[in-house]
Amino acid sequence: MFVKVKFEKKILFNALWVILDKTIKMIGGLVVGIWFARYLGPQQFGAWNYVLSLIALLVPLINLGLNNTLLTDLVKKENKEEIIFTATILKVLSGSLACLLVIASAAIFSSDSLIKWLLIIISLQCVFQFSDIFDIYFQSKTESKKSVLAKSIAYVLINILKVFAILNGMSLYVFAVLTVFETVCALLILSYFYFWTSNNRISAMRFNWEVGKDLLVRSIPLIVAEIMIVLYTRLDQVMLRNMVGDMELGKYSAVVRLSELWYFLGLAINVSFYPKLVKLQETGGDKEFFNGLQKLLNLLSLIAIGIALVVTFSSNLITGLLYGSKYPDIGNILAVHIWTGVFVFLGVAGGNYFLVNNLQKYFVYRTSIGLIINVALNFILIPRYGGLGAALATLVAQMFASFFSNLFIRQTRFLFFMQLKSLVVHFRPAFKNYF
Repeated sequence: MFVKVKFEKKILFNALWVILDKTIKMIGGLVVGIWFARYLGPQQFGAWNYVLSLIALLVPLINLGLNNTLLTDLVKKENKEEIIFTATILKVLSGSLACLLVIASAAIFSSDSLIKWLLIIISLQCVFQFSDIFDIYFQSKTESKKSVLAKSIAYVLINILKVFAILNGMSLYVFAVLTVFETVCALLILSYFYFWTSNNRISAMRFNWEVGKDLLVRSIPLIVAEIMIVLYTRLDQVMLRNMVGDMELGKYSAVVRLSELWYFLGLAINVSFYPKLVKLQETGGDKEFFNGLQKLLNLLSLIAIGIALVVTFSSNLITGLLYGSKYPDIGNILAVHIWTGVFVFLGVAGGNYFLVNNLQKYFVYRTSIGLIINVALNFILIPRYGGLGAALATLVAQMFASFFSNLFIRQTRFLFFMQLKSLVVHFRPAFKNYF
């Protein structure tokens, strides 16, 4: 009993540290991020987000789908140093290739000088993307404090420099360099915590092709799924820019930045509870696992719906106060886009079932449905409604990818009803439904 209470306490404190990290980033996004958007104006802010969206399309190829598979292995297996080093080598290689691909493509195909140089500079971030491996290690140990300290120090430092750059009227190229430097800074601090405060042995770190092969084979469905996810969450911004221009993209990006600030709550809670769900599966069987998963779904659904309701009824007030007259008529876009978070939260929690039971291939089915719906709706809605059309397309796509798709797959139909229950359970609230 004492061990269980101690473990529950550890999970709680770990969740609080993850929430602290995301809270710092939320505050930074609300203050510096919105200040940055107002500083640039919709036109340049649209160009900036266009570049970030293009880089984001490569992230699944850099990650190789390893993150969730790696987290599961680090919870269950003993040869942690070998697993970490093997995954690091794989991600360094993939990140370097992605960087070279962006630089070559920008140099050859981009006729816009601003876009070209922003792509070249920010692509350097790809090389250092492997820093998240150390973050995953600390998540597996339910010790997110170290990750939070590392990333928060880097984030706060870079945001101080961004404020200095804004006050001195510096160009977008300076902000691109700072974006890369944030990743490098976080990597250095995470490396310090991993090697010098966790007593991990450098001598035990060796590349094992069999481990790498196993990670890659099991992660292939996740690579495809992540590609699909990035496409239907970022392709709308690329399509907006190409179909209606930087101005409309800048307005839409301002809304997305504000709407997605809240996702940290669901992600933080899910990351902290994932190790517990793995242990429930191993020690208590399916009954205990599904009971824990239902409570997680209920809690995340409650948080997401609460946020969506508050933001919907105050969207014009929020956008007017934060963005001012430079970004007119974006309140209605926010009122629609904020509801996407409900299905993002349900999808994040439901994804634990696929990971624990090694059913990653179903991620591909779900995200394929989302991508097809999103692209089709974007083609129909963007020319007529601009950013509002993109928001509607994203909401419907996420709804089908994370929720309705489970109904049409026999092996996941029960998950659809668990998610549905989490949406209606709040009409008869009880503490036992959430904890």
